[in-house]
Amino acid sequence: MAETQPVLFDKTVFLLHGGGALGAYQVGVFKGLSEQGYSPDWVIGTSIGAINSAIIAGNPHEQRVSKLQGFWNTIATNIPAAPNSINNITMERMQHEFSAQVTTLTGQPGFFKPRWWNPWLGIESTADKLSYYDTSMLRDTLLEFIDFNLINQKQTRLSMGAVRVATGKLVYFDNTKITITPEHIMASCALPPGFPAVDVDGEFYWDGGLHSNTQLNLLLCEREPIRYLCFMVHLFDAYGTRPTNMDGVYKRQKEITYSSHHKQAIFVYRNIHNLRHAIRVLGENLSPEKKEDPELKKILDLGQTGIIHLARFHCKGKHSELSSKDYEFSLPTILARIKNGCDDVYKVMRNPPWIQPCPDDVGLVLYEVSEHPVVEDSLFDEIANYAAIT
Repeated sequence: MAETQPVLFDKTVFLLHGGGALGAYQVGVFKGLSEQGYSPDWVIGTSIGAINSAIIAGNPHEQRVSKLQGFWNTIATNIPAAPNSINNITMERMQHEFSAQVTTLTGQPGFFKPRWWNPWLGIESTADKLSYYDTSMLRDTLLEFIDFNLINQKQTRLSMGAVRVATGKLVYFDNTKITITPEHIMASCALPPGFPAVDVDGEFYWDGGLHSNTQLNLLLCEREPIRYLCFMVHLFDAYGTRPTNMDGVYKRQKEITYSSHHKQAIFVYRNIHNLRHAIRVLGENLSPEKKEDPELKKILDLGQTGIIHLARFHCKGKHSELSSKDYEFSLPTILARIKNGCDDVYKVMRNPPWIQPCPDDVGLVLYEVSEHPVVEDSLFDEIANYAAIT
């Protein structure tokens, strides 16, 4: 094992999940990290994470937080917070349910609105019209808060996952490869059957979360031999309380479905990296003549790989949250989630685990940043560092 050394990073990446209204937590995490001097070289997003990512990449550094907050203030429902009472959890649940019902019936300003006709009544139609809500107003909102010229100048790399309806294939809209438009962002957050498919260059696309709610595999496929620091912000977590009522069943089902199943990808990546590292070590011990052998050079090229330090933030909600938490857009709840994200960053920055020395031959180091880290099975514990927020 190589000696440990202080960690220096070549690139910083922000990896943002999908999760509807829960995406306000990402704003708080980004705000907190920005205030600590962390600025992304690359933002990767899906669904609401794609919108947040595009706002980050599409604004100058000093305007990013204010633009994010402006977007969320625009789409929030201005409903009073639950009053303090002896049984405040019950009052909060009533407020959450009321807010979610308002969203269901009226939509969200600047985001989506109900269609005036029932899509079930259509005999023949197209995927861009088959949905319960119309998201066309989102285009103007994106233009208000995002400078697309800046995105396409590629100062900050932006990647967004979407699923091609016709093939079910996951694709990436990446500003280093194509010109990004509002339609690319809308396609990445077009979750059916609520939202319609979006036409991009003659193809219909749906929400990338249908395939994977975090596009971690895009980062793991990078072949640059550099050191990455990645902040991954989860909005759904597979760990939670056992349901005690039917709403709890729906809530847990949604959390398990949309939580990131990143563990398997990380485990596979760790094994692949170990193999690449072994190839590199063997190559360093070959004679100069062997290194020039054309067949061996192809193999030695496989030994080029980077190192990823992955800090995973968890959106931990209140006990009063319901299964409708991802479409509960009341302003008090949005502001509370932003504050929670900031607070989590401030707590972990008292002793950030990713700046601690670590072996230089490790392919991926995972920091489970949580107030109450959950120690998992031994297979995963080999690559995880459980850093409690205190």
